[in-house]
Amino acid sequence: MRQLRYFVRIVDMGSLSRAAGVLHVAQSALSHQVAALEDEFKSLLLNRSSRGVSPTECGLHLYRYAQAILKHADDAHDAVTSCSTEPTGHVGIGMPLCMVAPLGLPIFNEVRTRYPAIRLQVYEELSGTVLEWVKSGRLMLGIAFDDGNLEGLDMVRVMEERLFLVVNPKSRLARRKVITLRELQGIELVLPGLEQGVRHRVERVMMREGLSPPTVIAEMNSLTLLKQAVATDIAATVLSWPSIELDVLQKKLAVIEITRPSITRTVSVCATTVVKQTRAAECVLAAATTAIRHAVRNASWRGVRLLSAGA
Repeated sequence: MRQLRYFVRIVDMGSLSRAAGVLHVAQSALSHQVAALEDEFKSLLLNRSSRGVSPTECGLHLYRYAQAILKHADDAHDAVTSCSTEPTGHVGIGMPLCMVAPLGLPIFNEVRTRYPAIRLQVYEELSGTVLEWVKSGRLMLGIAFDDGNLEGLDMVRVMEERLFLVVNPKSRLARRKVITLRELQGIELVLPGLEQGVRHRVERVMMREGLSPPTVIAEMNSLTLLKQAVATDIAATVLSWPSIELDVLQKKLAVIEITRPSITRTVSVCATTVVKQTRAAECVLAAATTAIRHAVRNASWRGVRLLSAGA
């Protein structure tokens, strides 16, 4: 390996004397190493002149292979070394607005406990924005809803959650506990735009069942505005339980279970494939998956079902 490193440096420098100075090796020692390589390969590897040295055709072949060999050797060294040391670095993870409250702190605490040298950066965004950032490589990791739009990402499916019809607690509908998907067609809704997870999922399920699209009177890409619209009885909306749990407990909003069929979505921890995952990112992905499973088991999360590790 040392001979190859010397040879590559000689070709890069174009001079035995300059290479010897950079490598802090006597020029005679470098000449001896080159002679040993030429003897081993039974080929002349360097053209020598008063202006320096340049690789022969055989030398150029060796130079290219040596570069690849040395790169693999360095990568192997880094991989083995990193396995025996504590993972470090900054890792960004994006979370949809509705997932930050139930999952943000559990994930942060899990990473901090298991990998104290990792600096976790949490970004709270709309679900469509999180997905866009992970796909582009702007974020290494993200929590996303799998509606068939996670192609090209590495992912771990963690759970399946139901979506609920959310209404004003004083409305006529609030007296009901369940509503069918067919009945949902005639209810005026405020929903996020088509690029967001909830809207996409609602329309996809209704289309699959041969039903008309929902009656959307306004698009609001803001969780706060959606809930305010319902609280002021402008219209109903469709959201997951974590988004409205506190509001329901405070009787600001009411929820109705959607049936025949229910509207569900899969929640996944996904990783970008645009850039190579660092060891720290791999550790955070594993820690986030564990934290989510623990949080679901220990929380009063309505309409959620954990998926098996291989799902």
